[in-house]
Amino acid sequence: MKKYNLFKVLAITVLVAWVLTLIIPGSYVDYNGTVTLNGIAGVGVWGLLSNLSISISYFNGIAVFLIALACFYAVLNKVDVYNAFVSKTASLFKGKERLLVAITTITFGIISIFINDFLILLVFVPFVYRVMKELEIDKKIILSSTLVAGLIGSMYGIYNSTLFNSFNLELNTLLLVKVILFIVSISVLTVLTAPKKVVKTSNKKTTSKATKTSGNKEELKEKAVKKVSVKSKEKQVNKTVYAILTILLGTIGVNKFYAGKIKSGLLCILFCWTGIPTILSIAEFITVLTEKKDKKGNISASSKRRQNVSFGVCLVLFTLFVIASITPWESLISNLSIFSDFNVWLSNLKIGDYSIFSNIIGMPLIVDQTLGSTSGTIGVFGTFTMADVAILLFILTLIISIACNIKINDFIATITSGTKKVLPVALTAMLISIVLIIMVTTGINVTITNAILKLASGFNIATSVLATMVGSVLTGDFYYLVSTVGSVFNATITNQDYYGVIALIIQSIYNLVMIIAPTSVGLIIGLYYMDIPYNKWFKFIWKLLLILLVIIIIASIVVYALV
Repeated sequence: MKKYNLFKVLAITVLVAWVLTLIIPGSYVDYNGTVTLNGIAGVGVWGLLSNLSISISYFNGIAVFLIALACFYAVLNKVDVYNAFVSKTASLFKGKERLLVAITTITFGIISIFINDFLILLVFVPFVYRVMKELEIDKKIILSSTLVAGLIGSMYGIYNSTLFNSFNLELNTLLLVKVILFIVSISVLTVLTAPKKVVKTSNKKTTSKATKTSGNKEELKEKAVKKVSVKSKEKQVNKTVYAILTILLGTIGVNKFYAGKIKSGLLCILFCWTGIPTILSIAEFITVLTEKKDKKGNISASSKRRQNVSFGVCLVLFTLFVIASITPWESLISNLSIFSDFNVWLSNLKIGDYSIFSNIIGMPLIVDQTLGSTSGTIGVFGTFTMADVAILLFILTLIISIACNIKINDFIATITSGTKKVLPVALTAMLISIVLIIMVTTGINVTITNAILKLASGFNIATSVLATMVGSVLTGDFYYLVSTVGSVFNATITNQDYYGVIALIIQSIYNLVMIIAPTSVGLIIGLYYMDIPYNKWFKFIWKLLLILLVIIIIASIVVYALV
């Protein structure tokens, strides 16, 4: 029933956007930088419904990403090592819930400062959600420590290609101001959304110790018998031989073949070019050295300890890879071209005339500096999009199922179940974009922005903040906000000395509005996934919104005074 509350808010938002097309004329900014008014061009009921198909065709990337994410975690939840890791993480923070929330908030915030699209960080939210859910942390706090923290990081992001190109900004424009504002804002979020201390009651789950002890003795005996029988059946390998094979030939999985793990060995050969099997082999080698051998000098071919280490390393590698792949290194660091050069090298990797990487894996994206054209499908490392991460998740889902010996029928049933669960929110995330399509195609957001900015002559902080707030709600996408509403700012305010503070207002206010806007895709996904009613979310977060708004306005006034 809580989700119906969300759907009502979305339906009202679409209805309001549609009504606006019936009463407000559209506008556009021509090549001369002049805002030109058009007549009223109502979308109409037929047009409104036809925009649904446009919304699906243009914004299906978010749906594919969510489906890939759902399949990934659906399979991952079948893995015992992952479930044990979640429980272990939760137990480490038992009684330290505030610390966990603070760490999560700061981590999501800092990462979002450096990346263009913080929504990709949704990759880590299901894991955080499970850990915090085991600790019985309020869902609204979970959402604020992930989604809101990411939005605050984006409020003061140090680089955004769309914004910087539109206002001709340098990387260091107001950099110190952004850092200070981020520290203040993330501190406010951490304080306001800190979980309350849980009062432990002694009467909870009281059980007779005597009964518990007698019952546990029998269970321990049964477990001991099982362990002995399992150990006797386990394949044994010579510790010295296995250690040598692991460190010297682990990259191509020779140690796995020696231990009788054919699938793992084949996976090592298949992905040896990535360097991942090499890193895992080093970690496994260190673990093997610390294991005790029997009288014959043998150890188990597989142990939980080794599995846990391998999983931990894989988790770290996955996290670092995703974060690094979406951080625009070559834009943040001047004269850095190592990743673009690497793509060129991969595309030229051939045996005779046969392009190995391009034909088997995919064509790396290359920019022809002479012609100014691009070709290829795999983006330069650091510029990965939601679609690229979705492909990565699909591949990892298949690898995990193979490595963990998940049967084909179970695999299909698992990903089908995961897809069914996420499909409603994936469709909702696409369909809410209908508001954006209505605004952009009719130009109503341009008309409204121009009218608000014209309330004051020249640059005015109050009108700039108000215009950005309204434009953010009506647009709901930063790229389209800058390309439409941002162009009105360029046309209305010609003094480029103010472009730095204008960019700060647009960037910070947009992300602030996305914390509560019904057109915020990230918010809609979060509220739906965590089953939080929109009205309860608003009551929970309004104080933070007000404080952050005041901080942004004061900072803008100070910067404006110093220009």
